[in-house]
Amino acid sequence: MASSQLTNRPITSLSIPTSTLSALLRAGYETVEDLDASNAEKLAQDLSIPLPSSQAIFTQRNPQGRAAPLTQTAAAAVSAEVRRIPTRCAPLDKLLGGGLPRRHILELSGPPGTPKGAIAIGIVRQFLKESADEQVLFLDTQNMTTASALRRTIPEDAVGRVFHHVLQTLPELVSFVVALPSFHDKHPKLGLLVLGSLHFPFQSTSSMKLSPKTKNDVLENMKPVLVRLASRGLTIVVTSQLATKMLGPDGSPATFDTGTRAVMVPQLAPSYLPSALSFRVMICPQERFAGVFRLLQAPGQAKGKAPQGEAFKEESYNIPVRRMIPVSVYTVDGA
Repeated sequence: MASSQLTNRPITSLSIPTSTLSALLRAGYETVEDLDASNAEKLAQDLSIPLPSSQAIFTQRNPQGRAAPLTQTAAAAVSAEVRRIPTRCAPLDKLLGGGLPRRHILELSGPPGTPKGAIAIGIVRQFLKESADEQVLFLDTQNMTTASALRRTIPEDAVGRVFHHVLQTLPELVSFVVALPSFHDKHPKLGLLVLGSLHFPFQSTSSMKLSPKTKNDVLENMKPVLVRLASRGLTIVVTSQLATKMLGPDGSPATFDTGTRAVMVPQLAPSYLPSALSFRVMICPQERFAGVFRLLQAPGQAKGKAPQGEAFKEESYNIPVRRMIPVSVYTVDGA
């Protein structure tokens, strides 16, 4: 059992050069166990890396046929597995098994009017409450959570531990993501990253001119950065919109002209999310103030596929209707 636990650890736990790690991530390797089907010679050829670099990977993975000892990073990851951040949303916490595990990624997608933004802020509040000195970086791409609005929702004594950044275009997003590791180097106590409305820069006027392949390349290039940040101890929350996907009679992808039914899916492709670390949750309203949280993906689960023979896990939610107060109750001066 100990050996299985070691091989299931993230690929980022290996002490290898960044260039080699990036090559592994681009090729789809996310856990040490993924290396089982390969060998040093084949991996060197597949990744176009020197054979000594490939041999070093397998030497670390299983020296002399024995399970490799945990590196400091891997040991910290194993220790942190039981640490979770409550989302302050009971049905979502239940779906996640008690909250969002540290060093993991949560993508929360839903249509306008669903509480994805409020949940993200709730996670920030809880994170600041449970940590005495860790910091938060909150990215707002759609003016949905301004700095002043965020400040009003967090404890006064924690304001100095929250960074707020605004951007709206795809080039700005690319620059922001590239700079994240350096930002973390300068702020080593950074423990939570929130990427609010991550879909929005892909909808900007300049982005409309880009091909789907180029946009997908941008997403794929985000993955190694997110994995690196998670391996350093960051927990990441992403909010996004939904998109309409047309399907044919047999369930295959179709166009608006050939499709027979439409379904709602997360607007962002999952290519930016490391499957070994990510939860994908979709908010599905069924009434004005009620619906379900649907777990589309959990660590180790195939992207967008429920376990064989099972449906996607769901938890119902209800949003309390605010009590309406007649205007006549208030005086002219608002007293």
